[in-house]
Amino acid sequence: MLMRSTPRLRHKRIFIDSSAWIAYMLKGEPNHQAVFDYLTGEIRLKSKLFTSDYVLDETFTRLLNTQGITTVKNFKTHLSLTEKQGQLLVFWTDETLFTRSWPLFQKFAGHKLSFTDVTIFTLVKDFKLDEVLSLDQGFKKVGLTVRPLL
Repeated sequence: MLMRSTPRLRHKRIFIDSSAWIAYMLKGEPNHQAVFDYLTGEIRLKSKLFTSDYVLDETFTRLLNTQGITTVKNFKTHLSLTEKQGQLLVFWTDETLFTRSWPLFQKFAGHKLSFTDVTIFTLVKDFKLDEVLSLDQGFKKVGLTVRPLL
């Protein structure tokens, strides 16, 4: 008996962490191809992508320190285009998100999650996102679905 794959009923909603953005952008990074292939495939499937200002802060800083301002500008241009096309939404950290994340930061202290990671957890839960695209396996420790599978 042949098994048919069932098509998705809705597009996935994926939060992208800084480790994934960096691997996606830099060909020399470990796991570049896995992240690039996964994200490119999800873009083709019209998955909805999310990130945050805190994640972009981490990504811009890392790219600046390791690659230079030209790479940061190219990344920002790519982000802006993806936003204009309606496929990427950037969450902005406000007082409410910060305040809601603080108790979780304390709760997850044993997992050594950064405050940025805890704001990601809060956003993923609040907005019922399907998964986190990240190379940081700490998200698994707090019950989130992490891709790509490495």
